[in-house]
Amino acid sequence: MLKKFAFTLFFILLVLMFGYIVFTYFPAFRMPYSFTVILALFHYYVWTAIRYRLNKLSVFIRWVITFLFWIPVLILFIGGITLGFWPMDSWSPFMRIYFIGLIFTFIVSLILPVVFIFIADIIRFLQTIPLFFSSKKKRKEKNAISRKKFLVNSGLALGGVVLGSMGFGMLHGSYHFKIFREKLRLKNFTQSLEGFRIVQISDFHLGTWVNKDPLIRAVEEINALDADVIFFTGDLVNTITEEAFPFFEELSNMKAKHGIFAILGNHDYGKYNRWESEEEEQENFDQLLDFYTSLEWKLLRNEHFVLNFNGTDMVIAGVENWSSNPRFPRLGNLPKALADVPDGAVQILLSHDPSHWDAEVVPNFPSVGLTLSGHTHGFQVGIETPYFRWSPAQYLYKNWAGLYAEADQYLYVNRGIGAIGFPGRIGIRPEITLIELV
Repeated sequence: MLKKFAFTLFFILLVLMFGYIVFTYFPAFRMPYSFTVILALFHYYVWTAIRYRLNKLSVFIRWVITFLFWIPVLILFIGGITLGFWPMDSWSPFMRIYFIGLIFTFIVSLILPVVFIFIADIIRFLQTIPLFFSSKKKRKEKNAISRKKFLVNSGLALGGVVLGSMGFGMLHGSYHFKIFREKLRLKNFTQSLEGFRIVQISDFHLGTWVNKDPLIRAVEEINALDADVIFFTGDLVNTITEEAFPFFEELSNMKAKHGIFAILGNHDYGKYNRWESEEEEQENFDQLLDFYTSLEWKLLRNEHFVLNFNGTDMVIAGVENWSSNPRFPRLGNLPKALADVPDGAVQILLSHDPSHWDAEVVPNFPSVGLTLSGHTHGFQVGIETPYFRWSPAQYLYKNWAGLYAEADQYLYVNRGIGAIGFPGRIGIRPEITLIELV
């Protein structure tokens, strides 16, 4: 016990000493150092529950497991030093995206073990308070020890499952595209619209794509659907327009018989970046508008377009981002977008945030037969089977993925084709939607 206490004290003094040096003489390393130390402490806390379970293994196996366990801290340490010299913006997309993904995976996979081990330690502490000394008490202690071991083992096992799932989600789930198909009959439908094919994509978040190959494959799958129109429902980038520039050629290869229509999402306005001036922010936004013009995609900003198909008018309206959540921009103007639309025409609305549908579309605009949204990503994590669906997204959004109906109005929420934050998907596959009017 004394040896363990001395080691812990030495470790704390070492951390404080290095912290003083870093904060005094190397201010650029303050944030990486603090972050690394905090996560390393939590990692060590979990390690205290693992190392005793390795005693029965061979020395070689113990060394291998020890090395593998501490690799994340080593990566974080090296990444922190690198950040002090080279800002993350200067890193290659592969290094930047997967470094963030590893940190995210590292943190999330530690949460459950830390919580379970902490509860077990509380039980251990309470056992040191001698309330009774009978044999009955000893039996209770034995049961408590069993419960404590169960808690620790459960926490470690769950942490391992989370770690494995997130690793698989990064390596495989990000670009495992799935085509979701729906057949709908909309309000004011006429036989001349029979077979009209709509492809919806959403939430590219091009700043999270490590290379062009998956996008080339996605565009090939989209073009193979032989769409009459393609609708893109916002969030082309993560923070700045420059993220889209390397992918211009691939996006320009996307084709539909009657054109591609797009709207803006909350990430497209550049509000999540720190700008030196308002002029710089405006320049970034102007670049985005020019990018859409160069692609020859029709960007709808609180306006509509009347498409004539087989002699029948169809209204395609698009609004800027509108959310019932005050954290996100509320720039959409639906009355303006639907002003002077032809009477009796099928109306399709593109609105990035699905909360717009319940808040304004359904109660105030019954003429809108179909609203197409994205934004939620299905949280990129969840379970979807023919009989059961679950995702953390459902606790944030009433309508979080797939098709919803209210009387004769429909909402379709696309799960997104890209990713944000965690560069992976677990159980919620990146989506290409095909809707056929029947």
